[in-house]
Amino acid sequence: MTLPNAVTALITAQRLERVPADLPSAQARLSRAEDKLAAARRIATIDIEIAYVTAYDATRIAVTAHMLSIGYRVRAIARAHEAVGTYAEAMISSPSAFEFQRMRRLRNKAEYDDIVIGQADLAADLGHAQAIVDAVRDAL
Repeated sequence: MTLPNAVTALITAQRLERVPADLPSAQARLSRAEDKLAAARRIATIDIEIAYVTAYDATRIAVTAHMLSIGYRVRAIARAHEAVGTYAEAMISSPSAFEFQRMRRLRNKAEYDDIVIGQADLAADLGHAQAIVDAVRDAL
């Protein structure tokens, strides 16, 4: 498989590393992502911020499931989630993959800068999260 330049750059920079491809573990990870996304929808009526973070986590876990299915994982180093977003844009067949980095930045601002995530942001990004999870499911 020929990898896109962006993914090759992540490997060269040692932000992604080669591991044995593991489809059963990837499918288990995707199932975990689907469970988190369902939880985010349930939590949305109680706490928008927790629901948003949970939806973002579902998206990140789904993308890492895709990585694992073809034999890669993000190294546990600074900016690991950013590397997941770069991978998503290059490898996930959904326009919503290009929303991952924005979602990551919004989640970080809520976590570290005390901004408030609104209902409209949550609703839109639950849709993007679902599209990414669906694209990963289709790829596996």
